[in-house]
This record gives sequence, structure tokens and C-alpha cells, in this order.
Amino acid sequence: MSKRGENIYKRKDGRWEGRYISGRKPDGSAKYTSIYGKSYREVKTLLEKRKGDKTKPVSSGSLTVKNVMYAWLNTRVTMVKESSYQRYETLINCHILPRLGSIRISRLTAEMLSDFIRNLQKEGRSDGQGGLSEKSVSDILCVLRSALRLAGRNNAVIEELFDVKAPVARQKRVDTLGEAEYEVLTHSIMADPDIYGLAYLLALNLGLRLGEVCGLKWSDINFTEKLLHVNRTAIRIRSGTHTRLTVQTPKTESASRDIPIPGELVSLLLKLKTTHSPDAFILTGSKTIPQEPRTLREKFKRYLKDHGMRSMRFHSLRHTFATRCIEHGYDAKTLSELLGHQDVKITLQLYVHPSMLHKREVVEAVAMLPKAM
Repeated sequence: MSKRGENIYKRKDGRWEGRYISGRKPDGSAKYTSIYGKSYREVKTLLEKRKGDKTKPVSSGSLTVKNVMYAWLNTRVTMVKESSYQRYETLINCHILPRLGSIRISRLTAEMLSDFIRNLQKEGRSDGQGGLSEKSVSDILCVLRSALRLAGRNNAVIEELFDVKAPVARQKRVDTLGEAEYEVLTHSIMADPDIYGLAYLLALNLGLRLGEVCGLKWSDINFTEKLLHVNRTAIRIRSGTHTRLTVQTPKTESASRDIPIPGELVSLLLKLKTTHSPDAFILTGSKTIPQEPRTLREKFKRYLKDHGMRSMRFHSLRHTFATRCIEHGYDAKTLSELLGHQDVKITLQLYVHPSMLHKREVVEAVAMLPKAM
């Protein structure tokens, strides 16, 4: 008997049919292939074998980097989200294949990889305007290494290829709102609240990501318990030569979470609720179309300019929330769960930026110097 999620069904003609993802269409959507059999067990066995064949290591010999990259990409189809798959495909087609695609794996050397990395850093941008960032180069090398490991299971790759180091990605500091800026922003929003001001407050007071704010529906708000449930994100991904707006589950399992909502924010949500449909997106009122993330990002920049505030990224609101939580004495583990992080180290390393005022308070509090005579 078939189980939920197996994609095995009994047809009207008495046969059993099993479907599996065999690739991606030009628009990025899944391409399915069917397998037929006389019984459920027969189809399940055939499906497991077919899926197993997709993850077998590629053979050595005259394989080129292009062969290996596409073989590796094929194993990712059912393992990652569509947005991640599209990201891998872009890195491979735009950066790896143009420079290394025709080289045989057996002839690939550590020196070639080192030259490849230096070239990306110097002139890797597709618009010809210089090199890629350390983070982008590191991501490209990570994808290449993962594919080489697949080939390496059949001894097609020599160990020295894995000794090539990626450039250290420097973490850019994200601006956060100071106490005075926080007061200006929140007071200006509450003086004349609208749906976009609500979006800024959700990120600033609950630590939501841009895509999470755009993907919120009214059904995600439990007004009785004063809880917000994060279970989707709106994101724009590449689809062939264009991009398209889509809604998917959060980036990690930890990102699906429940967040308590302050009473004032609950009242504002009720005040701005203009539809009785729980399936409607909060920011658009539509049941099918979420808020476009880049539109919300631009509206936030315009709002700051119109109110005489310095320019900063929408993501700065999330960083401000994290920093304020730590400065008010809340533990890092609780904050990590509120932000939807898998590891508390990510929270402390990337999302906490103590202000100079808070640093001064800490230093003054622990100082034990005797008074001057």
C-alpha cells in the first residue's frame, strides 16, 4: 500500500505508477518521469533503484569537468530547494564551465584550480567590471569540490585538488539602528501606520527576514495566543533567462518557528487587517501573489530618505532586533531560536553588534579602580 509522499499510485487500468524527479525544465520547475509495474512492491523497487542510480559515483576515464558538474547537479535535483538548485546551476554555467568545462578530470591540477580562483577574484564578474567577492569565489569552489568528490569515489580525482584553499570571506558589518534612530523610526510609523510600516515593525521587533515578511499570510497570526508562525518565504529565483517570484518553505528546518508578538503589534495587526480571508498575504491582500521582496526593499529605502534618516538595508532591521535583545540581557540561545538559526554561533558571530554606549556601560560596570587621591 502506498504511503504519503511516495508518489506511487494505483491506476484505473490496474497497473501501479511511480513518479520521480528526473531533472529540471528551463523555467526551473521539476521534470517528472514515470515507472509502471504490476504491483506496488515492483514499482517501489524500481523507483528505489532508479533513485539509487542517480547518486552513484561517476566513472573515471575521459570525463571532463563539464561531465562531472552535470552529473553532480543531477544528484541535487531531489535533495535541495528549487532556489538552491538554480543557484548551483548559475554558478556552474556562468563561472565553472566557461573556464574549466573542457578539461579532463585526469588532467586537472591544483595549479589550474589556483589559477582559476585568482582569475575569478581578478575578473570573474559576468559584466566585465572586475572580480567576484571572496564569498562568491568560496561558493564556486565549494560546488566544484563537491562535484570532484563525487568523481573521486572512483579515483578520478587526485587528493591535491582538495588542498586548494578558498579565499577567506570577510564578513561585512551590517548597520544597525542606534537608540535615537530606533525611536525616530518607530514613532514615525505609529504616527501614521500603514501596511508597509507594519512590515518594517515586524522585521524590527520580531527579527523576521525580508522574504519571511513578504510571505506572511493572515492565517500565520494567532491573535488569541499572540503568536506568529513562520512557515514560508517569498523569493525571486532564476527561471531560464528570466526570474520569477515564488513562495517556498523557509531556508532551514530551524527557520520554521513560532514567535511571540508584543501586544502593541497585535493591536496594529488588527487595525490594519482589511480582509477576512485567512489565505490572503498580509502585505498584498491577494491569495496568490505575495509581496515582491525588492519592492519592499526599495520602499524601505525611500521611507528612510523621506523621514531624514540615513540609508541602510532592510536586513539591518533584523540585525537591530538581535543586537537589542543581547543588550537588554536576553540569552543567546533564546535569540537564536527567535531568529531561526541552526547554531547559536551564527547568531553571535553575524547578528550581534553592541553599540558604543552599551560597551561603555559594560566597561564602567566592571571597573574596579580606586579613587584618585
